[in-house]
Amino acid sequence: MRPPIRFLGAGGAHDLQWGNSSALLEWEGRTFLLDCGFTVYPRLVEKQLIERVDAVCITHLHDDHIGSLSVFLYHRHFLSQLPPLPLIVGTPELYAKLHTILHFMMGEVERFARLVFPQEYAAFVQAIPTSRLHASHMPSCAYLFSSPAMHLLYSGDIAEPVPVLNDPAWLASHQPLWVFHDVAFRRTPSHCYYEALYPWLESTQLWGYHCDPAEAPRDNRIPLVHEVFFMGRER
Repeated sequence: MRPPIRFLGAGGAHDLQWGNSSALLEWEGRTFLLDCGFTVYPRLVEKQLIERVDAVCITHLHDDHIGSLSVFLYHRHFLSQLPPLPLIVGTPELYAKLHTILHFMMGEVERFARLVFPQEYAAFVQAIPTSRLHASHMPSCAYLFSSPAMHLLYSGDIAEPVPVLNDPAWLASHQPLWVFHDVAFRRTPSHCYYEALYPWLESTQLWGYHCDPAEAPRDNRIPLVHEVFFMGRER
């Protein structure tokens, strides 16, 4: 059984033809938006999804992950006249820095959003801290969604496999596990090189995102979300 996830965008910051990496996940009766970069709000408007979102999970604070968050919140408040939207943030530092950014952008943050930690929102959502594993100055986290049927791990941007994957006991206790992980086809200090994920191809349902599939080398074995989970291209 495939998880109910659809990517609004699946590219890196400069892969504009694929849009900023962001996904809608239906889980336990709620709709989660995973990140809200600068290309995401127009896509939500195009697909008439603004009012469908129950909460937003923020992995980190680069512009291709929060670049249209404020206009999305403005739309919900002023046009849709909806109550403040929960923004799920996985670490205290991420919470504080996002609140500061939104305060300077929007003024009284609480008019538009409620910043919450995962454990305050729902027991089936957990954060896995990954701060400084993407950029030295950047707080970040991955998110784990759990249900009786499956677990889903969404990496955010990270320079290596999400650390919990290295724990055999953790891996065994979270089966079946779907992993949606950022991938890079060149070695960089900020994104996960595709070959580094090969050890988990047999123990998880592993899919790559945050890339341009045209750049994938011929020996790539990581399946990419662009043809199967990309909104409008599911099959």
